[in-house]
Amino acid sequence: MEKNNKKPILYHGRLPMNRREMLASGAIPALTWLTTPTSLLSTFAAAGVAQAQELCKTGAVDKFPAFINVNCSGGWWACGNWIPLTEGRELLPSYGRNGLGSANNLVGMIVKDGHFKNKPPFFSGSGFMAGVQSGLVPNLASLALAKTNFVGMPLQSQNDTNTNKLSPISLLQKAGVGGTGILPFFGQQDSITGVNQTPAFSNPLKAPLLVNNYNSIVNALGVADRLSALNHAQKTKMFKASQALSAVQSRNLASLTGGSLLDRLLNLANVDNTKLIENPSGLDLDPRVNTAFSAVWGLNANTQPGDRDLVNAATVYNIINGNAGAGGMQVGGCDYHGSALGPTIAKDNEIGTLVGRILQSLHVMSKPGFIAVTTDGSVGAPPSDIPGTDPTADRGDSSAIYMMYYDPTDSVQAPDWQVGHMKADPNAEAADDTFLVGGNPEIATAAVIANFFAAANKMNSWTSVPELNRTFDSLQLKKIVKFNAA
Repeated sequence: MEKNNKKPILYHGRLPMNRREMLASGAIPALTWLTTPTSLLSTFAAAGVAQAQELCKTGAVDKFPAFINVNCSGGWWACGNWIPLTEGRELLPSYGRNGLGSANNLVGMIVKDGHFKNKPPFFSGSGFMAGVQSGLVPNLASLALAKTNFVGMPLQSQNDTNTNKLSPISLLQKAGVGGTGILPFFGQQDSITGVNQTPAFSNPLKAPLLVNNYNSIVNALGVADRLSALNHAQKTKMFKASQALSAVQSRNLASLTGGSLLDRLLNLANVDNTKLIENPSGLDLDPRVNTAFSAVWGLNANTQPGDRDLVNAATVYNIINGNAGAGGMQVGGCDYHGSALGPTIAKDNEIGTLVGRILQSLHVMSKPGFIAVTTDGSVGAPPSDIPGTDPTADRGDSSAIYMMYYDPTDSVQAPDWQVGHMKADPNAEAADDTFLVGGNPEIATAAVIANFFAAANKMNSWTSVPELNRTFDSLQLKKIVKFNAA
């Protein structure tokens, strides 16, 4: 085109934008930040990039099922609800010190039908089982339990302390659980594990997000500082600009942070990110918008962010839907020995109700999931032949871990519902600490992960975590893995 031609010059078929138009569009502020790394990094750091869904959505890959650790702080009556057996899978002569009386009196009060798929033995007066079988939606509990296998693990652990190495958080992180989530692991206790337990083997790679209010999740996914001033259109333009950066440019920017923060933004903030920002309603954070899920927890549009049911529901919802790969949930007040039997059963019922709602949540969302119920020690009763005796003291040598796996396809099996066993000594009434997992909470936690991997059909992940690979050999794994993914 000749220079003296009075027609406007077109660039890529469009008129050029003047400065005012570029300012109005947000392109200049966005591109300025992209070309001034110091300002960009301080903005992202203040925005909490590592926890911002708007900045770090990843593409779909093969994911682990949901993993939820329900920790009962204080040593709950684990072996006064579920009935652990001997190595030969027989009853002990007496469970009096565990509050369940003599075997002769207990045998008629054992319930194996009508709850979990693989029919583990529970005491008929179990508050936990009553809670698991309860629900706000008729028949939903039984439907969920019919596709859930239960495995118990007798264990000796220390009473009333958070020093038992029972948190699996670091093992899960190293295995890549939650690696595709846009949030870190969740926790309900202000600790490095998110619950009132010590991590097994090593400290977690990343601290969990403390969720004590629904807004904890919302705020973690928001932005702060100067980035919060951008509207959605401006954020979209910024991420489209970041997509256009070359690999060299991205690496150069990332190197200015020490690596991980901008690397997560620039290497993982792809087309999905742009779509996410253009459509913020697609965040899928709030369980109140899911009618079937809300019914499980008794939620409605007016349920307040600090409501405990909403906090628990939001934790479970975001773990199941993949926003966070795993999490810990805390039940306090379990050091209840010496109280009347009624409050003891009520607390056990509270634990069971929470577990039941998690299982029902998995069912309505048709997603697989693993629950590990942990505790520090346990409680015991004065020797008695009468089942259902009130626990009066700590008794950490008869603690246990509960494991449950819900499978919507109903293909996972667990015909043997026990890892380890009780001591052969009829007077001990204690977990056998000479077995692989019976006397060491940390080793028992590794066994939990082994069963999670087996149920999820991901045993190939075992060797990816050095601590796990050193803990059990192949023959030992056969003794402790009880879930079988068909």
